[in-house]
Amino acid sequence: MDTNKINELAKILRQNQLTKLDLTEGDTRIVLEAAGGKPVAAEAPVFVPVETAEEVPVETPPEKTETAAGVEQKSPLVGTVYLAPQAGAEPFVKVGDKVKKGDVLCIVESMKMFNHIEAELEGTIEAICVDNGQIVEFGQPLVRILPE
Repeated sequence: MDTNKINELAKILRQNQLTKLDLTEGDTRIVLEAAGGKPVAAEAPVFVPVETAEEVPVETPPEKTETAAGVEQKSPLVGTVYLAPQAGAEPFVKVGDKVKKGDVLCIVESMKMFNHIEAELEGTIEAICVDNGQIVEFGQPLVRILPE
């Protein structure tokens, strides 16, 4: 990447009052960041080869939380929760239903991927803690299961 191109990128950063500009071309990556609210000078770009870019850590699923009445099964990721396989269909589970380990409780859609959330233990559905179509956070309780 030549210095003229870097100068043009720095100019775009300044003109558009951007705080960060990240560009990858082939196996070369350039990241320009504004320092203290002002764009970084063109002479200070940071080059990171694609092969050595930092890996994003994978979140581990949250553990079950026991309450006085049951075990909360929490969302393993951020996304939109669906309580039925499709619009207008019967929900996967209702309060009072018996579930076995591995039964599908709901679906959490994240980044256009539909993730089936399965029961982690056998028991009875005591409460459904979310609404259909609700956005859920990592670790947010989805259902409460009364173990058998």
